[in-house]
Amino acid sequence: MPIKLVTQANLTDCGLACVAMVTGKSLDAVLRVAIKECGYPKDGPHTTTDENLFKLLDHFGIKYGKKQKVKTVEALPPLAIMETRKMPSTGNSHLVVFERTTEGDEHALDPGWWLKQQVRSDWNRIKLDTFIPIHLTEPAPKAAKKKADANIGTETEADQAAAPPAKKTQPNIKKPKTSKPSKAAAVTAPEQATDAQAEKPAPSKVTHAEAAEPSAIEQEWADVAR
Repeated sequence: MPIKLVTQANLTDCGLACVAMVTGKSLDAVLRVAIKECGYPKDGPHTTTDENLFKLLDHFGIKYGKKQKVKTVEALPPLAIMETRKMPSTGNSHLVVFERTTEGDEHALDPGWWLKQQVRSDWNRIKLDTFIPIHLTEPAPKAAKKKADANIGTETEADQAAAPPAKKTQPNIKKPKTSKPSKAAAVTAPEQATDAQAEKPAPSKVTHAEAAEPSAIEQEWADVAR
C-alpha cells in the first residue's frame, strides 16, 4: 500500500510527520499523542528523539527494528524512517520516510514544506545517515486467501468419521388420489349388471328334465304307452 505524504507544520516536527506517514494518521492526531504521552509542549518545539519516536510507534502498534547505519540504498528495507544530515538552522537531524514500492521504485518522502519536490531520489544531496526499519502488516496473497475461503465450511475426513451416521429418511411418496364414483355411475352399475343378467339365457327346464332320471309315474306312463 503506497505511503501518503504528510508535510510538517514547523521546522521541528519532521519526526511527527514521519510517524503520521507510516501510521496513516494525521499530523494533528500524532501531535496530540505526543503531547499526552511524551510531554511535548503544545506550542513547540516538537523535536523528536529516538526514545519519543519509539514511544509513538509503540502507541500506534507499529513494529520496527533496530536503528542502523545506511550502507547503500539497495540494502534498505522496503519501508524505513531515515535520519539525514543536520539542519543548519536548528542543528538537528532531518527525518524522512524511505519507501520501495512493489514496482521497485525507491524514493524518500520528505515532509519539508520548503521543498519544491518532496518525493525525492537525489541520494547524494540527501546524505543519508541512519534508518529504523518499519514492519507494516502486509495483506495475505490472493491465492492464499482464495484457498482459505475454499476451506471454510468444508468438513475434514476426521470430522466426517467422528460424526454419527445420518439417519436414512424414507422418501415421502404421495399416494395418488382416487376419485369417488359419482352417484350417476353408482346408479348405472347395477342397471348394467341387471341387463347382463337379462341377456343371459335361463337354463331350459326341458334340458334338465331330459338329463334327470325318469320318475316312477313317468315310467308307469311309458309302460302304458307301449
